Amino acid sequence: MRRIFLRFYLTVVICFLVSSLLIGALYKHMIERTNEHYLADIFQTTISIVESELGDLPQSLWHDEISRLRAKLPVPVQIEAIDAYTLNPTNKQALADGDIILLEDQGIYLHRIPDAELMVALGPVPYLERIDNLSWPDWIALFLMCAALGLPTWLWLRPFWRDLLVLIKQSRRFGAGDFGTRISLDEDSPLGPLGATFNRMAHDVEELSSSRQAMIDAISHDVRTPLARLRYRLEALKAGAPNEVQVAGIERDLNAIDQLIEEWLTLRRLEHQRYAMEMQPLEIVPWLERQLSELATGGEPITLNDITPVKAPWLEADSYYLSRALGNLVSNARRYGKGRVDVTLDWRDGWVRILVDDDGPGIPLTARARLLQPFERLEGSRNVATGGYGLGLTIAGMVMHGHGGELRIDDAPGGGARVILTWPSPLKDVNKLV
Repeated sequence: MRRIFLRFYLTVVICFLVSSLLIGALYKHMIERTNEHYLADIFQTTISIVESELGDLPQSLWHDEISRLRAKLPVPVQIEAIDAYTLNPTNKQALADGDIILLEDQGIYLHRIPDAELMVALGPVPYLERIDNLSWPDWIALFLMCAALGLPTWLWLRPFWRDLLVLIKQSRRFGAGDFGTRISLDEDSPLGPLGATFNRMAHDVEELSSSRQAMIDAISHDVRTPLARLRYRLEALKAGAPNEVQVAGIERDLNAIDQLIEEWLTLRRLEHQRYAMEMQPLEIVPWLERQLSELATGGEPITLNDITPVKAPWLEADSYYLSRALGNLVSNARRYGKGRVDVTLDWRDGWVRILVDDDGPGIPLTARARLLQPFERLEGSRNVATGGYGLGLTIAGMVMHGHGGELRIDDAPGGGARVILTWPSPLKDVNKLV
């Protein structure tokens, strides 16, 4: 606090002194210019009076006459010899020409009396003392003004320093691993925006840390299960179990591990802030038919309903990641439903909507936001029968975010779950492009 106060205080004082000197110099210059002609007129008049009074008298009486006039004149006046003062060549010439000259260092005006080796000397005049010659009262006044600046400086820095100490203390706690640390400052605090930024950062880091920990726990669990089965199948093979059955089981477990790694890598790519979707024109209905045909292999056919306002819609999307999102939603619908899956394509007011409905028990309203987080599942415990890794909705939501849209969970008309993919895109008719 002491160092900050001194730095700020000295900065204020130096700026004050510099500005005072500049203003004083400007003011002095203006005053000197204003009064220069005024004083010259006064001295010209005085010299004229003196010379007129002396004109009719012999030079022997001039000193006596000057003594008599001195009490009536506004400035001191003397009769001096022409060489009484050491003058530079310019002033000598001006004096010889009959001009009035000013000796600034002495505050004296000189004028030569015509037809005489004498001159009139007016001064010294106290008013003509240099303005920049500061006296001791001036120095005392400057000192008191500089000291007075310390009070507002301290009053301003005190709350600033108090809030800064709070920031330092909480940042140290945060650096020690307490990610729940938050900063509470007054609304009018000058460090309020910095505290709000710190709190947002702490919130993001806390969520990121929790997400990473949940990811580590979930991956370790999901990998441990197929690894345990692999170890069991290897032991069965050593014991003489049928090779065909165990090899098929080993392949399923390896595929499960490979699928988990692929899902996790996709999640990591989509989490990258600089990742951008490759939006390209897509003839959406034939593309959806191919995707749903592949996803329906070995199960009940998937119904596609096109309710867009054109016969052959052409939209913009990243076909690779859109297929990943659609595949995850259909897989979830089959896993948790009774087998029937309906997909609807719609376009309204510049927004595409793909609705995936199932005939399962639906998703409770309180669980919908949670299911969009990585490794979250609907069931209370990990259900081996349903499978999955809790990444499907998360990846689909990130794909929509990359498209500039969103993923929403709703209720299907038949009582099951409805998941809606929506993103902005222009709509064109393929038939009109040909």
